Amino acid sequence: MLDTVIFDFDGTLADTSGLVINSFQTVYKKFHGEEKPIEYISKFFGEPLKVTLEREFTQPLEEVMKEYREYQVSRFNDDVKLFNNTKEILQYLKSKNIKTAIVTSRMRFSVEQALRDFDIEKYFDVVIAVEDTKNHKPHPEPLWKAIDMLGTSPDKVLFVGDSKYDIECAINANATPVLVSWSIEIEELRNQYNIEHIIDDFSNIEKLIP
Repeated sequence: MLDTVIFDFDGTLADTSGLVINSFQTVYKKFHGEEKPIEYISKFFGEPLKVTLEREFTQPLEEVMKEYREYQVSRFNDDVKLFNNTKEILQYLKSKNIKTAIVTSRMRFSVEQALRDFDIEKYFDVVIAVEDTKNHKPHPEPLWKAIDMLGTSPDKVLFVGDSKYDIECAINANATPVLVSWSIEIEELRNQYNIEHIIDDFSNIEKLIP
């Protein structure tokens, strides 16, 4: 029986897509002299930032990372919002004694600050950030670590995400993937992975919990 719901953060709980795209455009413009198509950038969603920047830029990682983060920090509170019914579903899950966690490719300081800003940190039993594991999504290690810390097993877990990294991570960990319909890649992911559970609103999760 399901006893745990684990969430990705960016693009799943919070609408960060515009901020992430603009952060990338800022560093592309500064270091490459031109911006990139949105479709190109969206393919990186869910990938650890360090991995993306090392592949995309020849300049020192620290320099590019600093520019990226400075822009993102300056715009985060203005540009990022929780998706509809985020707080409501978290409150519901807690009322049902369902375990909850976040598995994200964000740095810990960044996701914890966001959870405090949105006043939802109290709802999560565990947060696994990018520096907490050697391997990252789509490898199952981050999800397995959360599952182990929660004292449950993969067959009792829903993993809710918006990217191929989330879906593949859930599949690789033998957990049940749940795709949010507001994913930029919704049609591609729906067709490629034949996903059984696609939610249009977080309230739909109530139907998946016995």
